[in-house]
Amino acid sequence: MFSVLRVPKLGRVWAGQFVSLVGDGVYTVTVALYLLHRDDAPQALGTLLAATALGGIVTLLLGGAVADRTRRSLVICGADLLRILGVAALLLAGPDAPIELLAFLGLVFGCGAGVHRPAYTALIAQLAGRDRRREASALRAATSRFTGIVGPVAGGAVAAASSPGAGLLINIATFVFSMATLVRLDEPHPGSAADGSAKTGLVREALDGVAYVRGHGWMLGIMLQGTAQAALVIAPMAVVVPLVIGGRGPAALGLVTGATACGALVATLVAPRIRSRRTGTVAMLGLLCELPQIATVWAGAPTVWVVLCSVCAGAGSSVFAVLWGAALQDRTPDSMLGRVFALDALLTQALVPVCVAAAGLLLGVLSVSVITAFAGCALILTVVAVLPVPGVSTLGSPPKQQAAATRSGTPA
Repeated sequence: MFSVLRVPKLGRVWAGQFVSLVGDGVYTVTVALYLLHRDDAPQALGTLLAATALGGIVTLLLGGAVADRTRRSLVICGADLLRILGVAALLLAGPDAPIELLAFLGLVFGCGAGVHRPAYTALIAQLAGRDRRREASALRAATSRFTGIVGPVAGGAVAAASSPGAGLLINIATFVFSMATLVRLDEPHPGSAADGSAKTGLVREALDGVAYVRGHGWMLGIMLQGTAQAALVIAPMAVVVPLVIGGRGPAALGLVTGATACGALVATLVAPRIRSRRTGTVAMLGLLCELPQIATVWAGAPTVWVVLCSVCAGAGSSVFAVLWGAALQDRTPDSMLGRVFALDALLTQALVPVCVAAAGLLLGVLSVSVITAFAGCALILTVVAVLPVPGVSTLGSPPKQQAAATRSGTPA
């Protein structure tokens, strides 16, 4: 997996984005602590986070279109600059800034994040080349998992040793470092603008990305499964797990969260070595590894069992992420990568804020056992429903091609 870093320019991009992702983790913790002393802290933080999520969602598709019509390193720099402005304005406004200003700054930060995500994902795939994309997908997933552990820990340590404001300054510094690694990168042009087709406009290009996915039923099927799983499984469990396990003490919740992240990190190192004629089946069954965690929460099992099953859940989700990400990269032309990745992210995220809020309300009238039972059944049904779709079991690759790849030891 790490050998892909020897690809020219990719190691340089990865280093900058690694530091930037750590900064994102620092921001997640320190921005909450920054607003914590306010009398209306829950409302202030909720407004900022909701606006950030909204900004990210509404700009994903257009961000993908931008990433496919110009140099992706420039798009990332633009996104970093937008987020620098958002964080810097928050620091200047102070922790007692009006709610309306927090909403606006959250929207600015979210727009930057929405533009950044498809450009970063597409640039890594583009630089890796088609023969190294499974390794690149695994590296990207491992980086996300690792920084998701390190960033929040670093943010808490900085806030404790200095102040939350210092953590926000560090976040700005990580964006500056990211931009410095991209200066004069001069990567190949994605291709859509080179032939003049980019002149049709961003909205038209974004819709072209949707049409491309619709023309590949297996892609659309798995993306829609992700939408259903995020809404019906991930969202309710995101509320239930902190409620149930957090009630046993901060240490218990920390163990469960850390176990999930550790299982995911280990799986990203193993997943690129998986060779099967039915990689899609393997990927989809990996999602079912979340069932034991759901079952232990449903049954009120001892914390040690929830921790062990959380390792399994994290590992299964990472196996899916690596295999799905690699297939999506391999089956998509370079000139469409940004839009396809953006649509995938959009469908996965769009309903989560609403469903998280709904889960919180339902917990007032339904028991934890009912909600977790529903989540477990929904997970099984969504996976089973998508498996018969043509191309899903092989992730778009004909079975003969999968078999040849398995024998040769290279991804199809």
